[in-house]
Amino acid sequence: MHNICETSPLSRIPSPGFVRGVLIATYIVGILFVCPPVWASNDGKPVDVLLEIAEKGDPEAQYNIGVIYFYGKGVPQNQANAFAWFNKAAEQGYSAAQYALGRMYYYGQGVQKSGDQAMVWFRKAAEKGYADAQFALGVMSQFGKYVAKDLDEAVRWYSAASNSGLAAAQYALGAMYSLGEGVEKDLVKGIEWLKKANAQNYEPAGQTLLIIESGTPDVEIKIKEVQSKLPDSL
Repeated sequence: MHNICETSPLSRIPSPGFVRGVLIATYIVGILFVCPPVWASNDGKPVDVLLEIAEKGDPEAQYNIGVIYFYGKGVPQNQANAFAWFNKAAEQGYSAAQYALGRMYYYGQGVQKSGDQAMVWFRKAAEKGYADAQFALGVMSQFGKYVAKDLDEAVRWYSAASNSGLAAAQYALGAMYSLGEGVEKDLVKGIEWLKKANAQNYEPAGQTLLIIESGTPDVEIKIKEVQSKLPDSL
C-alpha cells in the first residue's frame, strides 16, 4: 500500500478556489493538518470547518475528511467513516477518492473486500489519467489478482503510470522488461526504468538493480522474489 501521506494519492493539497474569504486560510490549514507531524499542533477547529464544507457537497473536502478518518488525525480513526466520505467524493468523479475507494475494496478496509468493486473504481480513476489507479490495474492484471492474468494489460497500465512519473510503476515496468514478461526482453530498457524509479528512492528498484549487477545465475529468480511483493503495495 502506498503511504497515504507520503505518496500522491492522498497527499495532494487540492485547490481552495471554491472557498471564499476567511475560510480559504482555515481550509488550507485543515488540509495541511492531514499529514504528520503538523497534526501535533492541531486543536481540531480546522477539521470542523473542513467537515462543514464537506457536508455541503464539495468533493475535495469530502475526500480530505476521508483521509482524516482513515488515519484518525484529530478524530477517532474510523475506516467505515473514511469509506463513506471517499464514496461521496468518488460518486462526484473525484479521481483521488475513486482510487482511495478502490483501495479500500481491494484490502477490505471499512467495507467488505471486493475485487470487482476495486476494479470498477480503479478503472474510473485510471481512465482519467490517475497514475496510482493505473498502477493498481497493472498489478491486478500482472498477478491475476481478482481478475484474469493479462501481462499485455499490465504493461499497458504500467506504461501509462510510468510516463506520469510514478516510481512504483516505473519499477514494475522495468522488472517486466528485465524478465521479458509481457514484452520482448530488453535489459537495457529494463534498467532504464529501474533507474528512474531508484532515483525516486523506490527501494524495490534499487534492490533489483543490485541483483542485476551481481550477475549471479539466479538473477531472474531473485528479481521475481522482489516483484512478488507488488500485490501488497497498492
